[in-house]
Amino acid sequence: MPPPLLRDPATVLPSLGAPAPHPHLLRALHAHLLVSARLASPSHLAAFAASLASASHLAYARLVLPRRPATLLAHNALLRALARGPRPGLSFAAFRHLPLPPDHYSLTFLVRAAATLAASAAAGRPVPGQVNARLLAVSAHGAAVRRGHAADPHVQSGVVSMYAALGDVADARAAFAEIACPDVVCVTAMVGALAAGGDVDAARELFDGMPLRDHVAWNAMIAGYVHVGRSREALRLFDQMQRAGAAIGEATLVSVLTACAQIGALDRGKWVHWYMRSRGMRMSVTLGTALVDMYSKCGAVVTAMEVFESMGERNVYTWTSAVSGLAMNGMGLECLELFKRMESAGIQPNGVTFVAVLRGCSMAGLVDEGQACFDSMKGKHGVDPWLEHYGCMVDLYGRAGRLDDAINFINDMPVEPHEGVWGALLNASRIHNNVELGKHALDKLLAIESQNDAAHVLLSNIYAESQNWKGVSRVRGVMKAKGVKKVPGWSAIEVDGKVHEFFVGGRSHPRHKEIEMMLAEMGRRLRLQGYAANTKEVLFDIEEEEKEGAISLHSEKLALAFGLIALPEGVEIRIVKNLRVCKDCHDYTKLISKVFNREIIMRDRNRFHHFKDGTCSCKDYW
Repeated sequence: MPPPLLRDPATVLPSLGAPAPHPHLLRALHAHLLVSARLASPSHLAAFAASLASASHLAYARLVLPRRPATLLAHNALLRALARGPRPGLSFAAFRHLPLPPDHYSLTFLVRAAATLAASAAAGRPVPGQVNARLLAVSAHGAAVRRGHAADPHVQSGVVSMYAALGDVADARAAFAEIACPDVVCVTAMVGALAAGGDVDAARELFDGMPLRDHVAWNAMIAGYVHVGRSREALRLFDQMQRAGAAIGEATLVSVLTACAQIGALDRGKWVHWYMRSRGMRMSVTLGTALVDMYSKCGAVVTAMEVFESMGERNVYTWTSAVSGLAMNGMGLECLELFKRMESAGIQPNGVTFVAVLRGCSMAGLVDEGQACFDSMKGKHGVDPWLEHYGCMVDLYGRAGRLDDAINFINDMPVEPHEGVWGALLNASRIHNNVELGKHALDKLLAIESQNDAAHVLLSNIYAESQNWKGVSRVRGVMKAKGVKKVPGWSAIEVDGKVHEFFVGGRSHPRHKEIEMMLAEMGRRLRLQGYAANTKEVLFDIEEEEKEGAISLHSEKLALAFGLIALPEGVEIRIVKNLRVCKDCHDYTKLISKVFNREIIMRDRNRFHHFKDGTCSCKDYW
């Protein structure tokens, strides 16, 4: 009696794995199946060929296929196995060598192989054989049209998915419009295409019209909201998904964690972590990396590193997320130490890793270390510098006050400086109050981005700090003439799982009266400590008392007051801000942390500030 391995042709090869077994063993297995007459059955022959292909024994699979078959069953099984395998591009060669005209199954598998290749290319994953995913997609669609199977529902659904994976929303729409009664798979693919393409409102309209939604549709819609930064809507939709009883898997949770990271919703992110553990979900590389990123971007860097250290498997993205988390939280030395561990572990850093390391050095004033990292990119790691790396180096020199080095670095750049470089120089000019250099940097920046509101505001701040009100008025006049509008500042704080938003001077919060009372109490107690408002950055030539009134209603102060009345004592106050925190609010928050004995974590557009006992983690180097 043959061993169990030989009884079922469908499972005869996968257990052998790679590398391929000796040809004698393959022939022995083949002989047994022939002698036992199992391969006389078309379904068994198809299963055997598919098993061979799935186990990377493609050459042998081709040998066992009949040259003049009665049906395409076995050949289609090979196509399907190749489409699902690690090298889906091989499906095209197998398709070209079909001994009979392809049927709708053949075209379905071919189109799905093209969709897999397109998805890999879109995700930045290496495509085996360096095939052109778009060309293969067009050829697959063309083959379906030529062979008369373009109207088959499975082929049509695959074509929509294929163009969706390519990010080609127009062709996906055109293919979708030709389908009389699209099934749930096809509609889901179209929702994903629209969402991934940024048209989330059209995607939501289609999604809401679906009589049945599987978890893939929910995931596509949630991911679409996250993709365009509409994180609150993503989280609300996730709540609906739970109520609908849809299956929640890894893809769902990664999107939810990303949404939490975007808006600093730590409580929701913690809930996701708890959910994973309570369901016994495996800590995959993707989930672990998303958790590290979420905790880092919520300022819980200790927990982020605990997750990182607990992971059994880590890839370059995991390491980079951890390095970036330390950098954005101002932990430059720790960032460098982790980078060195990454090198020692044999993980090859990529361009994003170096952006994170250089940012970490810049935030902590580690100029020599940052220069050494930049120099090692090409020579040691074979990574060509991006424009972002050049911007980081200018920022590194500029923050440290080495403005001549920053200018020399720009002049020696082998590529044309981009907006990030001039923006970094403009910011350095503001830090060190160099008006002439600031004007030069702004002129260069506006030649590239004439509508850059942040650049105009930065120069206005430089003028305001030097009491040059004519300069402030001139910049404001330019902004008005060009139609450039300053992005309104907002701050968000999470309380009991709900995110509350505040805008400068806002009075719409349901607890506004209590917030006003707390602001008055905060001001009273800070004045007793000698606090005086820093009004240098107020952009109007008005009386000092009016300036103090304007600056006292900045959005982060409103959020801070709400945190003090809404969160229990001993609980950290976490605030996320869309703009850079001003000097007065920074000094104000430092003092609040001391007077009220509260730890405050604030994330602004550039970095994190951890306030405790009257000091900030940035050590005022920001």
